[in-house]
Amino acid sequence: MKKLAKSLEKVTKSLKNGGEIRPQQIEMAEIVDQAIKSKSMKFIEAGTGTGKSFAYLTPIFASEKKAIISTATIALQSQLMEQDIPQVITALGSSAKVALLKGRNNYICKQKLIELDDDQDQLKLATEQDKDLALKNVVEWANKTGTGDKEDLDVPVPGNVWQMVSTGASECPGAARCPSGDACFSEVARNNAFSADIIITNHHIYGLNLASEGELLPEHDIAIFDEAHQLPETLGMTCGLEIGPGAFYNLAKQFKSISTDQTHLDRIEKVAWSLEDALQPHIGEACELTTEMVASLVAARDICERTSKVFRKLRKDVFAELLAKVERASLYSDDLATRTDRFLQKSGNNVLWVDKAFSYPSLKLTPISVSEIVEKHLTVGKATIFTSATLPDQITSQLATSLTADVDRVGSPFNYAELGLLYCPTHLPAPNHATYRGETHKEMRTLINAAGGRSLLLFTSYSAMQEAYTYLESKVDYPILVQGHSSKSALLDEFKENPQACLAATMSFWQGVDIPGSTLNLVVIDRIPFPRPDEPVTQAKRKHAGARAFELVDIPRAQTLLAQAAGRLVRTADDKGVVAVLDRRLATNKNYRWKLINALPDFKRTKDQKEVTDFLKKLNTDS
Repeated sequence: MKKLAKSLEKVTKSLKNGGEIRPQQIEMAEIVDQAIKSKSMKFIEAGTGTGKSFAYLTPIFASEKKAIISTATIALQSQLMEQDIPQVITALGSSAKVALLKGRNNYICKQKLIELDDDQDQLKLATEQDKDLALKNVVEWANKTGTGDKEDLDVPVPGNVWQMVSTGASECPGAARCPSGDACFSEVARNNAFSADIIITNHHIYGLNLASEGELLPEHDIAIFDEAHQLPETLGMTCGLEIGPGAFYNLAKQFKSISTDQTHLDRIEKVAWSLEDALQPHIGEACELTTEMVASLVAARDICERTSKVFRKLRKDVFAELLAKVERASLYSDDLATRTDRFLQKSGNNVLWVDKAFSYPSLKLTPISVSEIVEKHLTVGKATIFTSATLPDQITSQLATSLTADVDRVGSPFNYAELGLLYCPTHLPAPNHATYRGETHKEMRTLINAAGGRSLLLFTSYSAMQEAYTYLESKVDYPILVQGHSSKSALLDEFKENPQACLAATMSFWQGVDIPGSTLNLVVIDRIPFPRPDEPVTQAKRKHAGARAFELVDIPRAQTLLAQAAGRLVRTADDKGVVAVLDRRLATNKNYRWKLINALPDFKRTKDQKEVTDFLKKLNTDS
């Protein structure tokens, strides 16, 4: 352990402003090191300021074993690749090779570019539809880029434009069967990853790897899941199934670009219409397959088989320039057939439900629990570490039902009691009261004025955010930025640049957002984020949990989201401020208040509005 501590000291001392050894960081590094040596599973909650990336990177590099690090956000991937890992490599003098692996559709497809170059009508149409970023500008970038990675574009790419120049895994024939395979950006990234010692990827890719029983990622000795609090939900999505009319409209679009057989095209579109009609009445519901759904799925299965036969015949006759397009469409049709079969053969501990995906309904099959999948692939022969700033106790049963595992909590080096206040105004009405929203708007106005702006306003619903924005826009003297008026990154940049601004947002801003410094002195949470009672997957999980459903399903979700939201306030040892939860139940409900409060940073707690406004005014003056 002394050797590990010395290595960690080298890393922290090499930081730009000089680092300090933190007991919590050493403790976490030792837990990770033990897991690597014993090939065991560990759950580690490491509070903000612990320096958890260095705490797991240092023992990984010291072990010289093959490792995969999976994250939930692009921001953390970028931090690891551009800052933390280079720092560790330099400090330890390591020669380890590191690579970043993303999903195939994150890279531009050179074969699609070649085909697109021959279709000037499509190029013109796309350019007219997307004035901010014409397709031809993406094409120009593609001719200069060395990576083909969408993230390397210096401007946002509209989804319909990127879809025209990228290829999903379900339709890519692979390098060996593609005319542009030798120059494929995705294949280059994949080959680099497979030859690397450490791979950085995301929970979605790792989940797909579990679902495919190891086809996407190489064998590895260590698996680290950072931001692991999001893992159960992500694995549920990636290890589940989805099909809907949109997939068949896409198949029709691909068929039309290859064949002039209008009769068959009409058949594909008829299947899409039928599936849309069958699913539409059940949007947002858990359900069994209805007679209409079964009929539509059977027809879908049949049309996929017929379409695949058409493509097989076309392979023999089409020009070489069209063959790659036929290969992609054929693979896509085969994948749709496989998915349709699995829906018709529904089995196992899953919930069947209908979601609204973009413009169309979508039929989904989601595992109620992913623990069996995790145990089957992650508990044999490798070290597995799940870590986050917030991990509920139930994370262990969500990811490892049959294993005995506790969450190791290494804490945070921050003295939260001196840095901020946790404010719950019990004078407000209960959230189900008719006057609740109006009164919370007045409370927000008072707090924002005391803070001089500098506020992140987090809402549990879009409608609540819009109502608050409409009220506050004319009631406070500070600019109010609101989610939806610009991209997430643009909003955060504008918020950081304007110290008096307020930012109103919903769930996507509750976690993974880093706003250090005096730009942010106030985080307002409109209500406890319990899941909606009518969410189909949550309903199924409650039913599965039985009498302890609220304790095992609703409370852990609320704990995690509340802690993540509160964690936006203090990002460095110099940050100070107030977390205001405008839901009186946090202070008054005897059944669960302490379970929620104990999951939050240990701020000084208060119900006194004047104490809070005086504290905020002082911070504003000192800034």
